[in-house]
Amino acid sequence: MKWNTSALALAVGALCSSQAFALPQQALDQFGNDVAVSYTVIDNTQDEWRTFRAVIALDNQGATALPATGWSIWFSHIRRIPTVLTDQFTITHVNGDIFKLEPTAAFKGLPAGQRLDIHFDGSDWQAAKTDIMPNWYFVSEHEGLAVSALIKSTSNMIDGKVPVLPQDELPFVGDFTTAKQWKRYDSASLSDLYDPFTAEQRFERNASLSKIDDVVGVVPAPAQMTVGTGDVALDADWIVVYDAGYEQEATYLAEQLGLTVAPWSPTTAKVIKVGWGQVSLNSRSVWTEAYNLTVDAAQNSIKIAAADAAGAFYAAQSLLQLVDNGNVPAVQITDAPRFEYRGFSLDASRNFRDKTTVLRLLDQMARFKLNKLHLRLADDEGWRIEMPSLPELTDIGSRRCHDPEERSCLLPFLGAGPDGSADSNGFYTAQEYREILTYAAERNIEVIPELDMPGHAHAAVKAMEARYHRLMEEGQPEAAKEFLMTDFDDKSEYLSVQMFTDNAMNVCMESTFNFVDQVVGELAALHQGIQPLKTFHFGGDEVAGAWKNSPVCDAFFANNDKGITDPDQLSQYFVERVAAITANHGLNLGGWEDGLMHSGKVYPRANMANAVVTGNAWQNIWEWGVGDRAYNLANNGFKVIYNHATHFYFDHPYEPDPNERGYYWAPRYTDTRKTFGYMPDDVFANADFTRAGAPISKEDVVASAGVKKLERPENVAGLQSSLWAETVRTSEQFEGMVFPRIIAMAERAWHTAPWEAHDLQSKPADEAARDADYNRFANLLGQHVFADLEAEGIDFNLAVPGAKVVEGVLHANSPFPGLTIQYSQDNGTSWQVFDAANPPAVAGKVWVRTASGERAGRATSVQ
Repeated sequence: MKWNTSALALAVGALCSSQAFALPQQALDQFGNDVAVSYTVIDNTQDEWRTFRAVIALDNQGATALPATGWSIWFSHIRRIPTVLTDQFTITHVNGDIFKLEPTAAFKGLPAGQRLDIHFDGSDWQAAKTDIMPNWYFVSEHEGLAVSALIKSTSNMIDGKVPVLPQDELPFVGDFTTAKQWKRYDSASLSDLYDPFTAEQRFERNASLSKIDDVVGVVPAPAQMTVGTGDVALDADWIVVYDAGYEQEATYLAEQLGLTVAPWSPTTAKVIKVGWGQVSLNSRSVWTEAYNLTVDAAQNSIKIAAADAAGAFYAAQSLLQLVDNGNVPAVQITDAPRFEYRGFSLDASRNFRDKTTVLRLLDQMARFKLNKLHLRLADDEGWRIEMPSLPELTDIGSRRCHDPEERSCLLPFLGAGPDGSADSNGFYTAQEYREILTYAAERNIEVIPELDMPGHAHAAVKAMEARYHRLMEEGQPEAAKEFLMTDFDDKSEYLSVQMFTDNAMNVCMESTFNFVDQVVGELAALHQGIQPLKTFHFGGDEVAGAWKNSPVCDAFFANNDKGITDPDQLSQYFVERVAAITANHGLNLGGWEDGLMHSGKVYPRANMANAVVTGNAWQNIWEWGVGDRAYNLANNGFKVIYNHATHFYFDHPYEPDPNERGYYWAPRYTDTRKTFGYMPDDVFANADFTRAGAPISKEDVVASAGVKKLERPENVAGLQSSLWAETVRTSEQFEGMVFPRIIAMAERAWHTAPWEAHDLQSKPADEAARDADYNRFANLLGQHVFADLEAEGIDFNLAVPGAKVVEGVLHANSPFPGLTIQYSQDNGTSWQVFDAANPPAVAGKVWVRTASGERAGRATSVQ
């Protein structure tokens, strides 16, 4: 039925005259189109610490009054809302980041053509556009039935596509134009010292960089590299030959170069030889992932001699980077990795990344010699891996929609909208996961699956509740209870960091451990025949105050043989049970640092049955006083991966600017240069700024909190960076957040720079040498690597350039010399390429941006 305006008004009016009513779907759809919602942060600094004020505006742009009752607005909001500054509406927390705005009896409706502002106070602060989630929606319900409609003004789809830049994706969010909006706090006791960079400030930040003509190099930098004279010209007559055991690596190289491949033959002329060879660095033999690469222009030959197949693969990556229009410069490289573990953690659970995106990521990880993909497959907001024996995990746990009972799907967390979205819905089928494993194995990358537990488990908990209800209705009570992780009589009240009230598995229930054993076993089976599962990562992080009022736990406290009498003991109990389960499957165990300790005390390593237990150390937020957790874990026998949030969390913005994507709870921002400058040998030498922006040094940290020394450096396995996906909704956004920062992290994981601070030597970093090294690195990216990424369809971040106008002449620079800079003198209508050798004369406001291919980055102005 098609509704015209007058018919709609009559229908709504008739419904409003009844005591309790629900708006029909057609009416709700019309209000979704006509009632525009906007959201504006007013002041983050209105009190001493952690309250911000904002306004939600309802603007009725249609011809029909929004009725006084019969509807609510549901939306995602990452901060609590303790106070609504009007008597016409209430805002109620539902669960996680889902809130509900409802009219009260004081609201008399919103006539056509009128606007209403709803002021409220929220907890903490919101200092960036991406703090506000899209896809708000109307709901109308009556007697248990509900209809919903997206509020069009809050949609983040533009012409059927989600834009890359936040200002384009979130047009309903007001601009942050004043310091009160972009600062998080400003009081006598603590001030936020960060402001958005100006074009002039960026210009000064880039001042130490200069273009290196004809730059030659490999990323990450080899341990030893000598550039000779001349080059080798590759053509179709060349073939790739191999020794026994190196066929796969030779085939890969040949495919990349468009050449044929064959076993080694002494009669072949133009050959790239891939084979075994002893590798020696610093007068010692290296037997893992090491290689020699010799490009001899005089002999017109290329030879790879590697200690193992992995070394040959990495030699191939170095060779491929050196090829320029078919020519390869004469070089001699001897190389081996700094760390055995060089990883990246992909959060596929908050917002889903499809198989194609993961395969593209694996290609680039291999290119930059990363060898571990830590794949987070389950969190509160989603379960992303098919388990045939437990179909509810993906039937319910991989989908979001408006279902308050969460019996058919999860709530639409993180701005998914009433029907979910492409990024919120999805999972890897068993076949897709095996394809990912195959692709990774061919690129010397180990996949480490993570199913976070016992906290961060809302999706799994709700899926198993749905399974329970289904089987109970089918008359199978014993089967229903087999994997249940909920004590329905539990009255514990808690709020997780992400505001969930029910995201912890009940660890007092034996059925919880049945579930763990089942999913670990199925994961191991998926890996069989491709890449045997070595490590199961159980997460373990951020468990809120659960289990304090659970009858099941009370019974367990009264009758167990572990001496457990208190909820505070349950986390360690859970870890030790999971360790036993995974050890029984022949697996090692991984967890986040806070999953392996409680109240600062590391759990006994001897109580965990696995041969290896690894902890990802993520907290080096100096003022929290927990920066020594990495050393604590290593000293107590755990293998440690430095995954520090201040340098390696790529969900944080590139700049302290409200128009940049990402959260900012660890550092205010992390750019590629900061990641490049990380020094693994002395964690505390990386202290640079507090979260408020005040300079801080290693000496400050030691003086204020004391620093535990690393007594067992052999337990530091390596480095890992991470991308958490709350604000990242598309593959383009994902790649922009990851690249190029992941390349800088790969540099530090593979290569030890001479400028680094080393704990044993107690020497500070050589800042001049670090600047020079970064200039080399930035030139390689700007002049070579970025062009290759663009050609391969990787949507790397295009950094905002620096600029200044001096006596009417525009000067501009970028953090990556060689990257194209464009400028506009007509407010972005037309753009011209900036030539630093011939800077243009300009007048008035000038806009500048960087560009690559058809893509352009965020623009900034200068005058």
